[in-house]
Amino acid sequence: MLYTEMGKSAPSRAHELPNYIHDYRKIKVGLMGGSFNPPHKGHYKIAKLALVSLNLDEVWWLVSPQNPFKSSKNMLPLSKRLELTKEKALHPKFKVLKIESLFNTTNTYSLLNKMLPRFPNIKFLWIMGSDNLFEFHKWHKVNFISHLLPIAVVNRPSFSHRALNSKGAFILRNKIKDCNLKNLVTKKPPAWGYINNISINFSSTFIREANH
Repeated sequence: MLYTEMGKSAPSRAHELPNYIHDYRKIKVGLMGGSFNPPHKGHYKIAKLALVSLNLDEVWWLVSPQNPFKSSKNMLPLSKRLELTKEKALHPKFKVLKIESLFNTTNTYSLLNKMLPRFPNIKFLWIMGSDNLFEFHKWHKVNFISHLLPIAVVNRPSFSHRALNSKGAFILRNKIKDCNLKNLVTKKPPAWGYINNISINFSSTFIREANH
């Protein structure tokens, strides 16, 4: 059990969680999944913006063992990516977790299906870049994902127009107005919002190639 005192923020705590996770706090949490290979300041900027723009209590960085849409070539070991991500996510309201590894899941739908029931009082939303919205229709059981939790999409250069007119945007359907972003986490899914007052130019691929 992570922390069971209802309605209160957890005290200073380790990032890691046990295999069987139950958290009964009444809080609002943004989930930011990715391989973080490596993590960069763009990830931090997105998480910080989401925390404020979406009126969240915490943002959980979910480090994936392997992104199904990316090659395992040049993929740092999970332990190393966790270490680097913890160094980057230095904020009292950020947590870095390897829940996907603990649950032995290989896609977002399976992860959420196992994870969400263990947090009955937490309101979750999913955070992703507009590049992921453009590819969203390819995700496993994407229609089911859209009904599990609201989704916040963060603007990425060169993807905004394509993403907003993509199959993924059509699947999500109910885009809320910008003025209602702070209430997105409380909306019944499918519901999504677009954070367009930011432009993230960083990419893990660029950083890896620059370091070689």
